[in-house]
Amino acid sequence: MRVSEQWLRDWIDPQRSSAELAARLTMAGLEVDRIEPAAPAFEKVVVGRVVQLQPHPDADRLRVAAVDVGDAEPLQIVCGAPNVAVGMRAPTALIGAVLPGGFKIKPSKLRGVQSQGMLCSAKELGLAESSDGLLPLPADSRPGQDVRELLALDDALLEIELTPNRGDCLGMEGIAREVASIERRDFRPFPVEPVEPAVDAVFPVTLRDPADCPRYIGRVIRGVNPAAETPLWMRERLRRAGLRSLGPLVDVTNYVMLELGQPMHAFDLNRLTGGIEVRRARPEDRLELLNGVVVEPDAETLLIADHAGPLALAGIMGGEISSCTDATRDVFLESAFFAPASIAGRARRYGLQTDSSYRFERGVDAQLQRRAAERATRLLIEMAGGEPGPIIEAVSPEHLPVQPAIRLRPERIRKLLGMDVSAVEVEHILRRL
Repeated sequence: MRVSEQWLRDWIDPQRSSAELAARLTMAGLEVDRIEPAAPAFEKVVVGRVVQLQPHPDADRLRVAAVDVGDAEPLQIVCGAPNVAVGMRAPTALIGAVLPGGFKIKPSKLRGVQSQGMLCSAKELGLAESSDGLLPLPADSRPGQDVRELLALDDALLEIELTPNRGDCLGMEGIAREVASIERRDFRPFPVEPVEPAVDAVFPVTLRDPADCPRYIGRVIRGVNPAAETPLWMRERLRRAGLRSLGPLVDVTNYVMLELGQPMHAFDLNRLTGGIEVRRARPEDRLELLNGVVVEPDAETLLIADHAGPLALAGIMGGEISSCTDATRDVFLESAFFAPASIAGRARRYGLQTDSSYRFERGVDAQLQRRAAERATRLLIEMAGGEPGPIIEAVSPEHLPVQPAIRLRPERIRKLLGMDVSAVEVEHILRRL
């Protein structure tokens, strides 16, 4: 798991260097395999605001931009990006800037027109593998501000190798809880306030195989803005975790998974029929997955279906038939608990390994689903608007995991650890966890 040190320190700051933090996590059983920078080195790249655009006199695909970088006069920069527009703020490499790979920016002429810098894409800054145009910066970014400072790029990423029994640390909250325990600090879970329903819209849920899925939370959100964009801070946190931004509806579910450890899924409500059914696959079932592969699930595979047929491989991957698109306005959010035994090995059976299956196989907190749904709802309506309906919960209490009482014997602690630990210290450690 890739952990942004800055994000972790927003939860709990141990007041230690990156190397010290990594060493203490490793000694606690969360092995830090490596530490790497969140972004490659570059310098003299600032926020530029495009104040004027003119056609290039000798090139149809180029335009001449006047760019405000906080100086007395704007810079003249020739740009070929398709998304450049007046009013846009974008990273601007000044003369003398050094970009990733040692590329130096010098005064130049492009088809006979002087260019005093370069407007940059995310790829040119080493922040993406590919780019379709300039990297848009927030509208309130100050011209002339250092881009590394604006995006908080001086961050370290900790690559943590987790053993299969530490599914509790597959979210930022779990890692933060572990750090708090190591540092003998109190831990406070992220506060998630319920979102009051604004409409009565619901979509029914039926558990056909409650042993495999004893809890399923669903929520309708109507009227989201399909043109909304994911804010840059969220895109950056996703990128640092190794996930690509795919738009608010997908990004919110991925973000909550990274933050709390609960995988989620968003369906296009208008592509659903009748109601949700969580059931095992039937002989006639076929499903095209989001990656374009068509599968014929076997009878041991758990599905999310509606009254018309399969929608998703439960806990593994969604289907194309119910996926959100650029035109989606009404959403059905899923937040479920799947028994690890019902997911284990199923993804590999279909040649898959997904972030969701990786977590469900190792065990997700069976009490987390409602909290995650509320968090995702809040984030989504802040980003894309919409009116949420009430949360719908289908639950089979007798199939939920039982938390057994564990008998802890002081003499056993002494025998296993070879040291005495006071009863007070034992209690403090367990309470922090």
